[in-house]
Amino acid sequence: MEIKSLIEKIENDYDEEEVAYIKSFLEALVSSGKSKNTVFSYFRDLKVFFDFKKSNPLLKKYKLEKLKAINITMYYSYLVADKQNSAVSIKRKKYVLKLFLEYLFEMEILEKTPIPKESVIKSKIKNNSKMPTYLEIEEIQKINQSIRELYKDEFIRSRNFFIINLFLHTGLRISELVSLDIKDMEKTKKTDYLTVVGKGNKERIIPINVDELSKELGDEDNLIKVYLDDRKSVKSNTDALFISKKGGRLTQRYIQMELKKIIAYSNIDKTITPHKLRHTFATHFLKNGANLRIVQEILGHSSISTTQIYTHSDKQDLVNAMKKSNIKYYFLWICYQLINNFYTVYNLSKFKF
Repeated sequence: MEIKSLIEKIENDYDEEEVAYIKSFLEALVSSGKSKNTVFSYFRDLKVFFDFKKSNPLLKKYKLEKLKAINITMYYSYLVADKQNSAVSIKRKKYVLKLFLEYLFEMEILEKTPIPKESVIKSKIKNNSKMPTYLEIEEIQKINQSIRELYKDEFIRSRNFFIINLFLHTGLRISELVSLDIKDMEKTKKTDYLTVVGKGNKERIIPINVDELSKELGDEDNLIKVYLDDRKSVKSNTDALFISKKGGRLTQRYIQMELKKIIAYSNIDKTITPHKLRHTFATHFLKNGANLRIVQEILGHSSISTTQIYTHSDKQDLVNAMKKSNIKYYFLWICYQLINNFYTVYNLSKFKF
């Protein structure tokens, strides 16, 4: 979505000056190399703040230049008490607002940024973050079988089978998957790696051997070849790898709805989204002995702390193993936590626990 379209959505809702500031901020994000998805995400989070400001009788008459730390704290409290956002969602909205206000400060619109000290609001935010949901091997097999049974149309069956397993074996983001073109996959057949452009327009390489993947899934034919052959049955003028029956590039929403249909048919009692398939890839990759730094590179995480959330499965495996034995597992669990904390603090990625 273009900046012009985003501004048209709000130009009648907010003060003319505020709209101009938002427009300038979004343009600065684009100039800095932020992707369209990131810019839209920032816009959406910023809109939550301005909607709050507009609806609050006290803040409605305030110019941005007059905002104080207490006013921003009121907004944070609103996110917790009224919106009941998760800790992750609140953290993201706080970051976007901070970025916006710092931008206005740099532009000499604000004399100082009214962001309160973290200690002021830290105790108000409950940590609602949960361990990532992921699929077990048996559930993955169930999903693949469901795709074979659910779709009678050969093109849709081979396409959806390829999409789901590409998610599961590469950890791609949904935005990255829908952006793939045929040439990207043609190159993969020769090189055994997939080149994608992720967040912040950063390019990264993901290893994938499609022949091996096909064998693993019990298919004698190459997954790419099967799908591309079936794709020829659909009239299309686009170079997009994944297309609809009408020939257009698949949207993120379409893939989300197809996955929902597959999960329902599979009778799996979990909320599974394309991002949860990414969780599944990371979890099983680490379980199989992959180095945390390698997983970080493949997923395109800027910080290794983001990747470390996927080590949860190893901890659970350890607990289960200790429960089955007669060892006093609480003592061992404490030891494990101490070792793992040491590992995290000193970033000793070459060691595996």
